[in-house]
Amino acid sequence: MTSVSVKDDLYKKKAKKATGVAVLGTFIEYYDFSVFGYVAATIAVVFFPSGDSMAGIMNTFLVFGSAFVVRPAGALVFGHIGDKYGRKASLIGSVILMSVAAALIAVLPTYAQIGLWAPLLLCICRMLQGFSAGGEIGGAASYIREWAPAQRRNFYISLIPSVAVMGKALAAGMAALAATLVPEAAMLEWGWRLPFLLAIPLGIACLIMRLKIEDSPEFSQKAASETREHTPLKEMFRDHRPALAKVFSIALVQNVGTYIGTVFVATYFSSILGFSKAQSSTIVLIAVIAAAFFIPVAGQWGTKIGSKKILVISYLAYIVITIPSFSMMNAGSMKLAILGLLLGMIPYALCQAGTYASMPEFFPVEVRQTGVSFGHSVGAVLGGAGAPYVATWLIGSTGDTLVPAYMLVLFGLIGLAVVLGTVRTNGKSLSHIYR
Repeated sequence: MTSVSVKDDLYKKKAKKATGVAVLGTFIEYYDFSVFGYVAATIAVVFFPSGDSMAGIMNTFLVFGSAFVVRPAGALVFGHIGDKYGRKASLIGSVILMSVAAALIAVLPTYAQIGLWAPLLLCICRMLQGFSAGGEIGGAASYIREWAPAQRRNFYISLIPSVAVMGKALAAGMAALAATLVPEAAMLEWGWRLPFLLAIPLGIACLIMRLKIEDSPEFSQKAASETREHTPLKEMFRDHRPALAKVFSIALVQNVGTYIGTVFVATYFSSILGFSKAQSSTIVLIAVIAAAFFIPVAGQWGTKIGSKKILVISYLAYIVITIPSFSMMNAGSMKLAILGLLLGMIPYALCQAGTYASMPEFFPVEVRQTGVSFGHSVGAVLGGAGAPYVATWLIGSTGDTLVPAYMLVLFGLIGLAVVLGTVRTNGKSLSHIYR
């Protein structure tokens, strides 16, 4: 074996290790971030006790939504850290903050103990989680992009949304397990804390591993050759506004697809289509687990045809598949509902793989994490927080239960126009593919 092949093998091992550690952190972050939503009904009683249970749930979801508001701020702070001081520093900081915030929620005193301070502290902890989440995706995507071999890059990056879905599934499973094993009175007293406490050992394990990783070679080389003061935020808004707008647009479509297709549908099945909560949870859980396996397959395909083509195909799939998919869900049969949502996971998986692989390719290394983090976070605020609300309002206003499908078709058309009309190959530099 030549010294060149030995170096290649060593690099591949480091790239796999870097990818594994990065996606493990994303898995833990999305577990910590999502578990709040799955115990929302219990939190509503513990932190917002009132005679109106619906008001308590609405207040709880306002706290849940507060995490989205601060995501762009977290993106800018962690993006600056990642672009100026290294991806490793950013990834360590984000997992510490997310885990600490989840652990604090687990030990918070309740409304019965400290009154209005309880929901206020809960909101602060939730905002800390959102701040952390704003930096995780951009940091992980940039880090993996800079480590992965070019011929495997799309596949490696597709593991980010895949494990994020698995993190959500674990959160749902842990919340369901606690609710099943712990009596209702005990669940209100202390059982709701158990899923949050899991954040402590998960966070410690991830921190230990992230402390041992190396920074990406591309970042290290750029930092070593940098001879001037580097201000990532200023440079991004000064020199890369068109790229930022395209990343935001792509991320907006992806987040609408995510929160309509995997979050809103749970309420859609139970509140609008008349399925029981148990049936609704089962349908969604089957679909998201399937999606976690679909996404890497789409990522592997992207290594062969490119992330831009994967995005185009995903948008076309949204346009063609979504209305038949939701029509099957509306048929009143659980089997058809499962098949319909599984069909809807095809454009979802393609869009996830294409979005995460393409975003880092719009920016050079010196502003990559800032650009990806901020563009994606703003898309998450508008698409993630806005789409379910708009879908609910439109269904109530029109009485048409296919409204979510029409929304996904509309955003598929928007994504198609953006990618086909504005995304071009960047011929000036091989450090990033698109402009």
